[in-house]
Amino acid sequence: MTAAMAMATPIAHKGAVAGAKAVAMTVLDIMTTPTLVSAAKAYFTNVQTKDMKYDPVVTAQDKPAIHLNKEVMEQLRPKMEQYYYDPAKYGSYLEQLGIAYPDTSTTGVK
Repeated sequence: MTAAMAMATPIAHKGAVAGAKAVAMTVLDIMTTPTLVSAAKAYFTNVQTKDMKYDPVVTAQDKPAIHLNKEVMEQLRPKMEQYYYDPAKYGSYLEQLGIAYPDTSTTGVK
């Protein structure tokens, strides 16, 4: 939901881009500094999860219970088809919905 809302307005988009750049640069810094990677792994293993044991609730043998929604999905799927994105006909999902995204190239907003 957050990612979808971030693209709803130009200012939200700017914020999402700034956040993505900060995350990307942090990952780049970590991945290009091997000592940081080994220190982070050691901290995670020896401090954060030292006394924890992962015990998954769902096993590899568990199957999703999609049969529970069968009747509802048979009823709703045809109504949802109009919202399926068709990249062969439209340049973006917003274009398919008839939403004009503001052109900021002439306003000086970046």
